[in-house]
Amino acid sequence: MKRKTNNTQEQRKKKVKAFKFKSSLQFDHILDIIINKRLYCSDWLKLNDPMEGQFAYSYNNEVKKVSEIINGIVDKKKQYKVCSLSSIYNSHLLWAHYANGFDGVAIEVELNENKYIQRVNYGGVFAGINLNNNMETDEIARTILFSKYIEWNYEKEIRILCHQEYYYDLKIKRVIAGTRINKILCDTLNFICHNLGIPFSKIGIGDEGMDIDFVNPIKNFKTILEAEDNF
Repeated sequence: MKRKTNNTQEQRKKKVKAFKFKSSLQFDHILDIIINKRLYCSDWLKLNDPMEGQFAYSYNNEVKKVSEIINGIVDKKKQYKVCSLSSIYNSHLLWAHYANGFDGVAIEVELNENKYIQRVNYGGVFAGINLNNNMETDEIARTILFSKYIEWNYEKEIRILCHQEYYYDLKIKRVIAGTRINKILCDTLNFICHNLGIPFSKIGIGDEGMDIDFVNPIKNFKTILEAEDNF
């Protein structure tokens, strides 16, 4: 007799928690993420690290057609776009650099782990590749794009590699507002999140670090309009 199981392929997938920081100046981007449940993936050549995607390689006499392999790696890299997130929300530097000095949000998402989603490996200026490892050019390209210089390790980056402009395989788990976000924008986000069933909270800062503070949900848009009249 076969034993019954409730485990589906979806349930067996390992979940990855990550945070996308956004400035309130990119309010349209924030709404796009939480309403359309998608993440924009950028050309990696346009990211803020000028050494992004650069690599050094080594090999011995057993490796043939080196130029062909390198050209293949370069071609595979060009096919990928990148979305950068973080594994943490409680970093002053991340809020300062990517959420306009706490005038923004951190959007918590849940991802399904796969070979296109990984924590970034931090090391030298160039990603080091050994061509003797018999890796496919696509795997080498991904290894390079999952590598960054050690000075960026404060970001604790989780990176998505994607062939399309948007990545959809995710769940929005929470929106965390920064301490300096405009009250009207904050209340509007609160109202939208409540209606979408997304928990909304605010970052708290104290002597022991950061935590997530509960925010009462705004259920009526009229409340926001009345607050604006009194502003």
